[in-house]
Amino acid sequence: MNTNVLKIGSGKISEVQSTLEKSSISGKILYVADPYVDSLYGAVIRPQMEAVGQIIEQRVDNNAISYAMDLAECVISADVSCIVTMGGGKTLDIGKYAAFVSKRPFLSIPTSMSHDGIVSPIAVLKRKDGKTRSLGCAMPSMMIMDTELIASCPSQLIKAGIGDTISNYMALKDWDFAVARGKDEMNGYAYMMARTALDAILKTQYDHICPEFLGVLANSLVMSGIAMDYAGSSRPVSGSEHLFSHALDYFCEKQNLHGLNVALGTVAVLKMIGEDPTEVVDYLRKFEVDVHPERMGISEDTFVYCMQHATEMRKNRYTYLHETDLNEKKLRGIYRELLEEL
Repeated sequence: MNTNVLKIGSGKISEVQSTLEKSSISGKILYVADPYVDSLYGAVIRPQMEAVGQIIEQRVDNNAISYAMDLAECVISADVSCIVTMGGGKTLDIGKYAAFVSKRPFLSIPTSMSHDGIVSPIAVLKRKDGKTRSLGCAMPSMMIMDTELIASCPSQLIKAGIGDTISNYMALKDWDFAVARGKDEMNGYAYMMARTALDAILKTQYDHICPEFLGVLANSLVMSGIAMDYAGSSRPVSGSEHLFSHALDYFCEKQNLHGLNVALGTVAVLKMIGEDPTEVVDYLRKFEVDVHPERMGISEDTFVYCMQHATEMRKNRYTYLHETDLNEKKLRGIYRELLEEL
């Protein structure tokens, strides 16, 4: 596992300097952020980096594979000793992949918790044709998650993070199913970490979004990332619900947050395989995570098409959808049930 320093809690943004020093960082530091995030918090972390080394700054305006590779080349040619990236998932993925390619330490400072990608060994970047690609890399070697800072981000991003973590519910069922069918192998450590991440939020004592709950959510997202690191893939936290989400990304005109898509997919697939989704639905409702397909801009036709084509999104990910009846009448019935129940 590559994560050496992990700090989660209120006010942790003030510990950038001590984090870098603990990891023996000195010399040139590449600071990567999007302009908006830098305008909010750059003045807080910039002096801390300057106390450790010389800053080279880079503003991110896209998440293309080519851009990440250019950054990696810059790091190598300029003899940069560390990459510090602050922002949302797209910005973090740029820094994460550049650090992986250049083999440099990486300090990740998320400003939102909308999905588990902030700590995963996977970077989702765009190809030249505009389509996204999930690329294997490494978990951040250092991470600071300031729950006070994250609490100030739009609540919808936090709700998306809740949705992404709850999707472990379906992903683990799919993994069990694939193993039983001889289509995959089990990694006990990875499974345990993904299950622990799920239980952490399902069994939380909090019933609303508050700083204390954000600490629980942060730890849950970190454990999901560790599960992927153990498994060497996203298998522990990605099943049929993620295949459905990827299909929505391709075929739905309205683009929703990933965490909301997979939460909807979790409820829908549970219904499709005849399992009771009540526990998941009640949890989403408790935190006001709205995954009503109509309000998400997902039409009945789009829902049906995406479910029927979801298995095409990843050829090596075997799930319940590969053996479930996906006839149009059944799917339209489930869509209408979702409209009533969500």
